[in-house]
This record gives sequence, C-alpha cells and structure tokens, in this order.
Amino acid sequence: MIYVAAGLILGIVAGLNLNLVYNPNYIVYISLAILAILNTIINILHENKTSELTITKSIAFLSTDLLYALFLGFVGEQLGLPIYLAAVFAFGNNIYKKLRILVDIYLEKYSNNK
Repeated sequence: MIYVAAGLILGIVAGLNLNLVYNPNYIVYISLAILAILNTIINILHENKTSELTITKSIAFLSTDLLYALFLGFVGEQLGLPIYLAAVFAFGNNIYKKLRILVDIYLEKYSNNK
C-alpha cells in the first residue's frame, strides 16, 4: 500500500512541476486515454479481489479499453459527432459498478473482523 501512495504522490508532484505542452486538438484523445487507464486500474483491482489475476488479463484489459476509447474518439472526430461520449458513459458506469462491488467487499471484510 505504501508503494501505491508513494507512486500517487510522485505522479502528482511530477505532473504539477513538469511543463508539458500538447496540441489542444488532442484533448479528446488524452482524456479518453486517461479514462481508459483508470477503468483498467479499477478492473484490475476488482479482478484481484474476486478471482485470479494474471498479467495477460491486465494487458488485455488495458489494450482493449484504450483501443475502444481511441477508436470511438477517432470516428467521432471524423464524423463531427461526439461519439466519444459513449466511451465516457461506458467507462464511467463500469468504474462506478466495480467501485461499488469493491466497497461492498471491503465493508463485508471489515464487519466480519469486528
């Protein structure tokens, strides 16, 4: 757990101190990539608590989430429609459901230890 907290703090400090400049045209792709990575992290945590997690599953989760999100973003940009919102809603719903299940697992574990 200490490694997770240290990595999170290091990432926040690095993000605030680095002066990275990117093209504003890529904001949709960057936001979708961040959301896909967050969805993958939540899926990995859920799989770790409920079943056997493998590195193959982790890579499959990440690659499919990224490809799905970036494909929807690209198609939406080409058509001039906000199709990328489908990925935002799908990932948001999945993150919410998985977090809810994780909270239930931890609450059940906590109540059984008392």
